[in-house]
Amino acid sequence: MPNHQYLWRLDGVHPKLVAACKTILLTMETLGFPMFIANGVRTVEEQNALYAQGRTKPGKIVTNVDGSDLTKATHCPQEDGYGHAVDFAFIGPSPWDSKLPWKAFGENAKALGLKWGGDWKTMKGDLGHVEI
Repeated sequence: MPNHQYLWRLDGVHPKLVAACKTILLTMETLGFPMFIANGVRTVEEQNALYAQGRTKPGKIVTNVDGSDLTKATHCPQEDGYGHAVDFAFIGPSPWDSKLPWKAFGENAKALGLKWGGDWKTMKGDLGHVEI
């Protein structure tokens, strides 16, 4: 397993997703594209704050889901008590650059049975997002 300082961000994430995330980190590092966990579990308040971004608060819109519908807010703890989504980014000066190998990342995630945000039609560009 890569020595990674952000693995604590997997605390509270569903164990199946944690295992898949560690595999993705190792695979992407082996391919020469090390990544890190940018975000794991969010509180409803954190989800609502992200939803407000680009709407009622400054910044770019980064989510189409507020914290009111937990079945859609997969970063928030679900009925089983775990978060069901994680966001990744690449290690380097531009962690979310669209020119990075996101397709390889997405293919690895999907091979492990995860849904990849890069396939979404409504929130294009959520390339670092994976969920169970």
